[in-house]
Amino acid sequence: YAWAVTFRYYFEDGNLDGWRQDFPNEPEPTLWKIVDGELECTRQDSQSTVLMTGDFTWKDYTIEYDVKLLKDFGSGDVDIIARYTGWDSQGMLFGFGDFLGNPATFLQRWPEALDLEVPFDSLKLNEWHHLKLEAQGKEFTFWVNGKKALEHRENVVKAGAVGIGLANYTSRFDNVEISCPDVPDVTPPTWKVRPVQPRDKLATMWGAIKQGR
Repeated sequence: YAWAVTFRYYFEDGNLDGWRQDFPNEPEPTLWKIVDGELECTRQDSQSTVLMTGDFTWKDYTIEYDVKLLKDFGSGDVDIIARYTGWDSQGMLFGFGDFLGNPATFLQRWPEALDLEVPFDSLKLNEWHHLKLEAQGKEFTFWVNGKKALEHRENVVKAGAVGIGLANYTSRFDNVEISCPDVPDVTPPTWKVRPVQPRDKLATMWGAIKQGR
């Protein structure tokens, strides 16, 4: 396995440099803002809004974050997006959703549409939860609160950026970490996050994703 570089986004600096929103006609992150050093989004619609970072050439990585669900507007979800190049091209979306009282983790992939759902315990409002996705080659593993929630194996979507998605919730996000051997030697100047030195252990990369509904 490759040695990984880890990028940590804690949002204390109050800006979203290096992140971009993928939403029709709104490339700037208008639905996302920083409140008290945490990333907040309100999306009152069943179609996910997506906040992206990274490069379309990235392949293997781990992305994880903490999330607190503040308001529930109906059938909705909170997501990690991987190997993403656009709604009109390709991506994978792993997440947790509460669909009409049926809580589940799920995967959506496009193109060659794939939908997979696995029942899962509800995530309580106003409590912090932890989501994690590892992508390594053909292997994708998704965890919720330290519990392995979904595994998938395929070789359809091979590379793309990473991101956060949200539908029909107001939520807070914090402690976003992305570990990736594909990180360029020179960090893009717009990124305020500081890359740390490679960790003193081997980082195993896997992955998972979901698309908005």
